[in-house]
Amino acid sequence: MPLRTKIAAQIAFERGGLIGLVTLVVYIAVAPAHVVDGEGAHFATLGALGGAAHPSGYPLYVLWLRAMSWLPGASAAHTAAMATAVLGAGAVLALHAACRAWGARVTAASVAVAVFAGAPLVLAIDTEPEVFALNNLVVALVVWLAALAGPVRGNVRCALLGLVAGLGLSNHMTCALVAPVGILGVVRGVRETAGSRVVAGALAATGVVVGLLPYVYLAIAPVHAGSWGRLDGPGAIVDLILRRDYGGPGAFAGAGDPVPITTSLAALIHTLGRTWLWAPGLVGVIVLGVRCVRPVGPESRWGWAMLATSFVLAGPLLVSRFNVAPEGVGLYVVDRFHLVAALLLAIPVAAGFDQLGTRLRARSVMLGGVLAVCVFTAAVVTALPHLLRVHAPAVEYEARNVLATLPPAAVVIGETDDLAGGITYAQLVLGERPDVAYVHWPLMKLAWARDRLAPHDISIDATGGTISSARLVTALFASGRPVFIEPSKLAALGGFPHHPYGILVRLLPPGTPAPTLDDVVAINKAVYAAFTFGYELPGTDDEWPTAVHLRYAATWQRLGRALDAAGERDEAAWAFGAARAIGPQP
Repeated sequence: MPLRTKIAAQIAFERGGLIGLVTLVVYIAVAPAHVVDGEGAHFATLGALGGAAHPSGYPLYVLWLRAMSWLPGASAAHTAAMATAVLGAGAVLALHAACRAWGARVTAASVAVAVFAGAPLVLAIDTEPEVFALNNLVVALVVWLAALAGPVRGNVRCALLGLVAGLGLSNHMTCALVAPVGILGVVRGVRETAGSRVVAGALAATGVVVGLLPYVYLAIAPVHAGSWGRLDGPGAIVDLILRRDYGGPGAFAGAGDPVPITTSLAALIHTLGRTWLWAPGLVGVIVLGVRCVRPVGPESRWGWAMLATSFVLAGPLLVSRFNVAPEGVGLYVVDRFHLVAALLLAIPVAAGFDQLGTRLRARSVMLGGVLAVCVFTAAVVTALPHLLRVHAPAVEYEARNVLATLPPAAVVIGETDDLAGGITYAQLVLGERPDVAYVHWPLMKLAWARDRLAPHDISIDATGGTISSARLVTALFASGRPVFIEPSKLAALGGFPHHPYGILVRLLPPGTPAPTLDDVVAINKAVYAAFTFGYELPGTDDEWPTAVHLRYAATWQRLGRALDAAGERDEAAWAFGAARAIGPQP
């Protein structure tokens, strides 16, 4: 075999190049060309315009999006999704190398990463603008570099582990949960060096500092309605990193009702099971425990023990702090935090595949690569129908529909992240309806968020530390502005005359004659007729698209009940039918 062909075959099969390439092609092919959730809208906006992301800032990911903005996406959201797909494929390559370094043979490593790469959650997160694809890449690199049979030794191992750790902290703080493995790798590097151990430790520390340099970007990042905070000094940047606006370090879920630990653990087990097809995942957990006692292959007992410790930190311990119920979009929110634990499980799963008889001879390595591609393809084909529904343009169209149907100079007071992110993206990136002001009420406790409403001639009185949405609405009426709210704000603002208006509620100045019920129905028929859809309606369990279409349906359900109470049976039946037609489909 010619040398060039031999090298190509080695890269393609022994080093996971084939499965990595196929993953990249598939991820880019399914990357959505539109916003699919509020988080993605936020990062798509920053990818197009720059700026600081919400706490902890995620500067490395934002810089990556900016650096990859040349990709020929159909939109800013598409470009950001494609850039994320590149990171997802990179994580697959790094994970393959990590599995090999921990003792798995080529075929076992290839099949294990194929299962992971094609898992429903991984496929979704790695193909939309999200920080978790880069987090996966960082974690896989740490596990690879720290392995006893890793690619480098001594000072180089220390320096690279420090650098990757710093870069990881510049992206997402949960990479710190693999610190037991990373620290073990640095200790190994220090012991391996032929020179001063102090120098080796200093190289690791220097690597961390260099890796944290992306945070400097926050000091010069553009400031606009889609960026976070007023970063006017080192103290403000530290506050952003420490998540002060969210309550400080460790405030993962904000304020909410307590969720039983058993519920969060059940959600974690479900994610791990779906990711690893249940039986291989169970085998991986068993192998991880056994290897801590009886190590096999190049890795030591300490290595497996640190991997198991990281798995516990990133899995059961992390989810025990959540107070978001894993239901509906809440499950989507918490699922993403299960990814590190799922990725770490790849190492023992690959080892388990070896033990269960996937050891093919060296001359069959090519067959192993082809098998991995087949496994990945089967996983993608299975997950694709749901993925396409989840990645429907519902969130982007929702925001654009709202903007398109509002009167001039309208003000919307809202609370949901998807509508806030979608409207910001539509206004700043797509250039739609800049005359409309969106007030994201949960942020109005922050002075910088209130100050950013000044271009819209909106001033929020925070005298005495009390912020009143009712006072804001009164002031807006005094200036002649049309005011709309999300229905969730009715508890605070229901004292004003109001009526449904699309997915929003229109508030009217006190004393204004309320429109008749028939007039309200006519208004909403006109509003809904102006809405754009053009995609398959979601089912009852399709995450954000389901939530969006529940909002669409809620207005007609509410009007149907009002019409029924008024004795207008035919109109009520029509309204209920409209709700069924536009709501999630069973």
